[in-house]
Amino acid sequence: MNWDSHLIHVKWFTDRITEPLPMNEVLNLAFLFWLAVTLVGLLISAIFNTHILRVGFVQSIDHTLSGLKPYTVHILRVGLGIGILLQLIEGSYLAPEFHSESKWILVMLILALLGLILKRTLFVSGLALLVLYIKATYEYGFFHTLDYLFYGGIIYYLVVYGTRLKETAIPVLYALTGLSLAWVGIEKMTMPILAYDIIQEFSVPTFGFSMENFVLISAFIELGLAWTFITGILNRFVSILVTLVFITTTTVFGYTEIVGHTIVHTLLIMFIIQGGGAFKTPFEFHRSPLLRYLFVIVNFGVLLFGMMWIYIAMGT
Repeated sequence: MNWDSHLIHVKWFTDRITEPLPMNEVLNLAFLFWLAVTLVGLLISAIFNTHILRVGFVQSIDHTLSGLKPYTVHILRVGLGIGILLQLIEGSYLAPEFHSESKWILVMLILALLGLILKRTLFVSGLALLVLYIKATYEYGFFHTLDYLFYGGIIYYLVVYGTRLKETAIPVLYALTGLSLAWVGIEKMTMPILAYDIIQEFSVPTFGFSMENFVLISAFIELGLAWTFITGILNRFVSILVTLVFITTTTVFGYTEIVGHTIVHTLLIMFIIQGGGAFKTPFEFHRSPLLRYLFVIVNFGVLLFGMMWIYIAMGT
């Protein structure tokens, strides 16, 4: 596949043209060390997942937030509406780098916006966003639009909200948001030079780490957080953590970051309120604690190396 800097996630901030490193260059001693650290962190999170929920003040917060669950759909409508308005103002759709002069795209954005006004027309917004996602995939390639896989979760949520499948909307939204976050984490691992450019251009602090280690750590943090979304570990805590990270990056990258991540912030607010869904999370499928811990550790490896193989194969 031939592709350029407009087909990568950090294209918002760099013009360098590159392609993913081969896996044998990615898998070095530093990679293995930070992989081990990440696995330990995930194991600790899995062990304390249930215990934390039994703490008194945590139960109090959980009870308060659970009372707000009926309002999550309103939060999505407002946040998504603001995100679409920003895209209309900037002449983009779905993300800052997707531009088009076509009037029908403008019509689709307006239709997606108007569909948010009433609950019974949410499916209209979902279908309009689906058309735009297909358009972006056709024009820029699936390799690129996988960065924005969370839109698939939003589309599903909007389409099934008024149906019997409503209860499945949150689990799907968690999973696709997690996969979207994991995909951009893999980008940092396989094309770190792009992140190096951003660190140098914006003077991003590396907190005492070398630039190479800082980018690798950032990638593993994104993948670890993504896996907790997918498996259902400490969902509220992780949502708060990711929100704080995005707020911090906004202070560095400014308005473009706001346009690009307004909708993601909306999803994180929903996750903070929602906590778990109505169904068992993948983490809860096994009754035995040992099997739960093994599930988290082993399948994180499957996610990491599986997505890395796919990323490299699609990007070269």
